[in-house]
Amino acid sequence: MSFRQATKPVGPVKMNETQSKCLSKAMAQYKSKRFTKAAESFLSLSKLFSQASKESKASANAMISNFYKMRARRLGERSEEIRELLGEALKYLDVSLKSEPYWAEYLESRGKLETFIHQRFGCEASFDGKVWTTSCFKVSKALGLPGISPGMTRDFECSICGKDPVMCDHIFGQVYGGQVALAVARNIRFDHVSIVDEPMQRETYILPRALTADMLRRILPPKTAEQVITHRRPLTCKDLIRAIREHRLGGIYWRPR
Repeated sequence: MSFRQATKPVGPVKMNETQSKCLSKAMAQYKSKRFTKAAESFLSLSKLFSQASKESKASANAMISNFYKMRARRLGERSEEIRELLGEALKYLDVSLKSEPYWAEYLESRGKLETFIHQRFGCEASFDGKVWTTSCFKVSKALGLPGISPGMTRDFECSICGKDPVMCDHIFGQVYGGQVALAVARNIRFDHVSIVDEPMQRETYILPRALTADMLRRILPPKTAEQVITHRRPLTCKDLIRAIREHRLGGIYWRPR
């Protein structure tokens, strides 16, 4: 995923004439690479939405997401600050999707942003003051940990019309009036969980144990370990996967093979 694709601005769900003019101005500034001006225009545009409806709430937050994207574009891909800016852009896009969960443009933009951030920086392990915990399935997979396959029964409904997908005319993956047609699971009833080598849902792996400072000192390069432990530099899945490969770590206990 390229930086340019990940930072492409999105449009409002619904807009009036005034909002349309402001959007045209912002997009013209974006295309001419005047990113500072574009950021200001997108922020102004966000304030033009009344927040009175779910469409206006989604649009307002999407424009704030655009504001952070433009700030990142101004700094460039190699800037150390873009991680925080793109994180904010993703956060506001998530808020937009709470109001309009099936809006195709926002779903696509979110996927591109998330993919770029993970490829460029990796996801961060959480720290509770004592240990570091990662929920990245790529770390679990690199360790050779098994996956989890849940058994369940559920009902499905179309995201467009709400009918049983078997009974409606919408084609899943197609966009209708800005919304993508999806089969939404309802009334989920869990039956069992199986431990498997390759789970159907690729992100459902057993998580590795939490990591102490002593363990980090043993598996990370000294400089990296010091930065993470003493200076609270974020510990990323990239750091851990590199350590797994270099030290041939495996299993849930992080012991050498």
